[in-house]
Amino acid sequence: MSGVAVLAFPELRQCLRTASRSPLARCVHKSIEACPAGSVVLVAASGGADSTGLALLMCAVASRGPWQVQLVTVDHGLRTESAKDADFVQRMGDWLGVPVHRRTLALQSGAAMAARARTARHQAIADVAKDCGAPVVLMAHHAQDQLETVLMRLVRGAGAKAAAGMPARRRMRGVQLLRPLLERSREEIRALLQRTEVPWREDPSNDDRSKPRGRIRHEVLPVLESMRSGAAVRASRSARRLQGAAKALRAQAKRHMTGEGPWSRAQLRGVPSEALALALHRLVRAASEAHVERAVEAIRSANVRPRRCVLGSRQLRVEAKWVRLEDAQA
Repeated sequence: MSGVAVLAFPELRQCLRTASRSPLARCVHKSIEACPAGSVVLVAASGGADSTGLALLMCAVASRGPWQVQLVTVDHGLRTESAKDADFVQRMGDWLGVPVHRRTLALQSGAAMAARARTARHQAIADVAKDCGAPVVLMAHHAQDQLETVLMRLVRGAGAKAAAGMPARRRMRGVQLLRPLLERSREEIRALLQRTEVPWREDPSNDDRSKPRGRIRHEVLPVLESMRSGAAVRASRSARRLQGAAKALRAQAKRHMTGEGPWSRAQLRGVPSEALALALHRLVRAASEAHVERAVEAIRSANVRPRRCVLGSRQLRVEAKWVRLEDAQA
């Protein structure tokens, strides 16, 4: 049910009981079970269905466990309804009986607004986590979010690490970020809310097909789902396995390329191309995919003539026997 039309919250005890019996609750419990008893678990909440479901699930888990739940909501100030979304989160926190931390951003108009808003949101959430002593932050990304992310990165030509999508856990500005629902579907979360009659808010921008993610969500994912039921969940599980493979490649790359060289070209030729690409990206994070591809080809080619390959603000000098990283003007 849409939180726009129905904002009344139902009786809490029965909702928690129903949520605690859900398979989704087991995912949440598994993700936080290593958190010390008595620690604060901070849930990032927007008022949308996914984060509302996660907040309910975390409170259901905490009702039978030794953790304290708090919510954080960030108002970007980019939509006329955003303040009402934050108001809804406050009301939800009151209903759940947990503290709510509300932050409002003051973003300047200009280019890359989405990226700047995401960075500012993550910083605000991390600051709240540190202020309230929360070692972990839970975010409500699910399997469809993961598949959308993977597809967007693939069409941009991402390397192994980025193409594997969002990790279920990572460090974010000094706190641990957890995504316990990454291998569960959007439909499961909404089904729980409908079963418990818990309202939520709808964000109209999620239906904006002028943006790449909106087109993938409404035009591509339904086709994939029609081809194979549960496509997003299966893809999210595959992404997790790819993350493990990418991690192994990064470890291999680190063994062979550290510092600025020189490195034995003969040894580097024995390293998989993807591991070389990961190593070069690690050494020069601003390097484009095209520059990295050309550098890898230069290392692995049979051509022994010295050459220089641009890598962002640096360059890679490839000689007959040695490879070294240099400043662009060298």
